[in-house]
Amino acid sequence: MAIPADKRQSYLGRQVGSLAIAEVGTRNSMSLVKAASWHNHLLRLGLALPLFVVHDLGLVLSGNGGLRTFTETGPAGDRGYRQLLSQLSEAELCKGNSSWRMRDDLVAVLLSKLLQGPWQRWSGRRSWVGSEALPLDPGTYANVDTTARFNEFDANPLYSFRLHLVTHRLYLLTAVEQIDLDTLSLLGMFHDPAAAGMVDLADLHNVFSTPEANGVVNFSMDLLPSVLETKRQSGVQTFSIDGYASIERRGGVDAIVLSEFAYEDDIFERKVIDNELYYYGHEKQQVDDRAIHYILVDSSASMRGDRQVFGRGLALTLSKKLSLQGHDVWLRFFDSRLYGLMRVSQNSEAAIPYLLCFRSERGRNYGRVFRQLVGELKRLARDERRQIVVYLITHGQCHPEPQIVEELSQLADIYGVFILPSSGLHLEYLDHLRKYQIVEGESLASREGSVDRAMEIIDDATTGGPVPGGG
Repeated sequence: MAIPADKRQSYLGRQVGSLAIAEVGTRNSMSLVKAASWHNHLLRLGLALPLFVVHDLGLVLSGNGGLRTFTETGPAGDRGYRQLLSQLSEAELCKGNSSWRMRDDLVAVLLSKLLQGPWQRWSGRRSWVGSEALPLDPGTYANVDTTARFNEFDANPLYSFRLHLVTHRLYLLTAVEQIDLDTLSLLGMFHDPAAAGMVDLADLHNVFSTPEANGVVNFSMDLLPSVLETKRQSGVQTFSIDGYASIERRGGVDAIVLSEFAYEDDIFERKVIDNELYYYGHEKQQVDDRAIHYILVDSSASMRGDRQVFGRGLALTLSKKLSLQGHDVWLRFFDSRLYGLMRVSQNSEAAIPYLLCFRSERGRNYGRVFRQLVGELKRLARDERRQIVVYLITHGQCHPEPQIVEELSQLADIYGVFILPSSGLHLEYLDHLRKYQIVEGESLASREGSVDRAMEIIDDATTGGPVPGGG
């Protein structure tokens, strides 16, 4: 049925009007802004869904609204749709949503997991045409008359899609149960409000779509509780007994540097007024002395399976512990080249999807990788003038030229972790490493053994304590 010209509405008008048949929440302006934000993220994932569905399911998943206490007039599908929402709200995911710390992009990814299949199978989706980003200004949705907007366009596609969802309720109920709760818990552990908008949406979507990511998540969840008690190291050291630690611009009269008294009286008084006197200080700020902890993870085809699960779980947990200790942590993958740098300390939340889902198909060229790394560390040594610790997570066939590793060892301390060497570890450059660990097959034969071995390596790498199986 064609819509008369005077009944046609803009995309925004139709989306706002669709909220007249929404069944969750109170339709206040902030909840509508949230729904618009979820809609915009879904557009980036290729889904242009009616806003009432995004609003209702988004609020159910995030736990920000209950079913409304009234029913809109409309076809008989209303009751079935309400029952569907009620059943979805009983899922473990929705009951535990207060602990997931869901941002808008994460809610949108979960919505795409639930709705992509039904949307693609809906025969009438071509009747709901148009797609554009919705405004996120609360004023746009304040005191909006959704019923008036609803009456200005043909609502049959909305009723059709709602009935389609009710018909496929088993798909939706199964899909919500298949969302991995450990993955949500892991993302919550690295939640950082300052990282809003910095997480790559495609990586976040792939976290819930990549089977290999689930093994890394489960292994990491076994490791992380042991390191979350780590206390952040203060940047200030106090020397109350052993004497003064620094020269400061502020202090007590008894701490004035004695050479300041050598000035003429008028100059001394001027220095007092201008706060230019020097004082001995008991505290020393340690900022520039922090080392850069550079974690390199082999992503070549040889690191698939158990090596990938152990290596990436180890990298994730090690980066978390180092960042909790106040260190700068950099993470990078390599195979035949070095891939993009992720500064974990500044953007831990964005690093998790990247680490879980990264996949490469470029073969191996370790000589090129290490030469590139040497050039980068030379620039760092020149520009940063800070100690660098490189953690190399790879397998027993990582064979760069020994002279390149020797040159690298002059620029950084290298800590090697070699996972499941196929026939023993026979590498010519081991003497150039500060320390190395060998993860044998028996360590990975059980879940408990894998966790214990990983924690031994993490404790040794972050405290310098003895650990079996190392060199």
